[in-house]
Amino acid sequence: MAAFDSNESEIPDLEKYMQSVMGGSSSVAGGDTPTGTQQVVSKLLVANTIAGSIIGKAGANIENLQRSSGARIQLSRTGEFYPGTSDRVLLLSGSLHSVLTAIFLILEKITRDNNGPQGRGGRNSTSNGSEDAEQMPQVKMALGRRLCGLLIGHKGQTVRDFISDSGANIRVQSLAELTPSDPERTIIVSGARDQVLRAVALILNTLSLHEQYGSYMESTLQLATNQGVVLPPRSSAAKNVLTGMRASLSLFLPDDDVGAVLGRKGQTLVDIQQSARVTVKISDRNKMDPDAKEREVTIAGTYGAVKLAEAMIAEKLNQSRARASTREGGGGRDNQGASGADEDNA
Repeated sequence: MAAFDSNESEIPDLEKYMQSVMGGSSSVAGGDTPTGTQQVVSKLLVANTIAGSIIGKAGANIENLQRSSGARIQLSRTGEFYPGTSDRVLLLSGSLHSVLTAIFLILEKITRDNNGPQGRGGRNSTSNGSEDAEQMPQVKMALGRRLCGLLIGHKGQTVRDFISDSGANIRVQSLAELTPSDPERTIIVSGARDQVLRAVALILNTLSLHEQYGSYMESTLQLATNQGVVLPPRSSAAKNVLTGMRASLSLFLPDDDVGAVLGRKGQTLVDIQQSARVTVKISDRNKMDPDAKEREVTIAGTYGAVKLAEAMIAEKLNQSRARASTREGGGGRDNQGASGADEDNA
């Protein structure tokens, strides 16, 4: 495997990727901070083979990459994959300019590896892609569920603006592909290298303007520092130890499903709280994302009690959906969900 060497890739002037989407301003909207200097975090999902290329022998590549870009780079350990995938997590943090530089250098290295004697026919992407995208640079990101709503914009307008501006293809994971307890959604950006870098710059620059992003960035870095980029699967013994510990879980449910959790005059919710010995809070409807139409259900208590309450809520949802399917002839709800997913992905 070829060693990473930034000298093999002339780093372009990345300022062109960081101009404002609304017309070329070099400052962050609402402040005097020049675009490119604001702090950002980007959680990328990369195929295991690409992760090995980034690390290099005895970690030499990743050290050179950090030195050349100025970004901090953390990679999940061997065998630790992003939930539901075979991808490892690559966490980039630092200024927007340094993170973009790191992504540029990674894409360039992947291109060189793919074009080498042993790399022909490989994928030029930071994760596994479709056959049609084999020769096309691709960046796969994971982002908090609420932040994805900000990124998509009302009826998908913001992400459509990004696609128009950058020329890249941007696909946001559909809500239909998620479970209520999934805290993040994936975003796949593909196209020519310049298009991908421009799109990523637009995404990170826009997110950095929102207050929610600051807390997301802080919690992501704190978790990476204290427990690792990806938490390893817990063994049954570990679960026994956790049973009595305090825990909290957030579920994101369609507004139509909240009624099943509340029950008539709130009685179902009271029963769940009393039976599982937990506290359950449901966000107000007026705080709901108008496009996703999801409300946050937060369960707090001991670890064992929270898992019990989660199972009880899942059972109530299944019963409610089964009754709705029977009333509507088995097809109404599914068709509505498919339509919502299409709109959500713009």
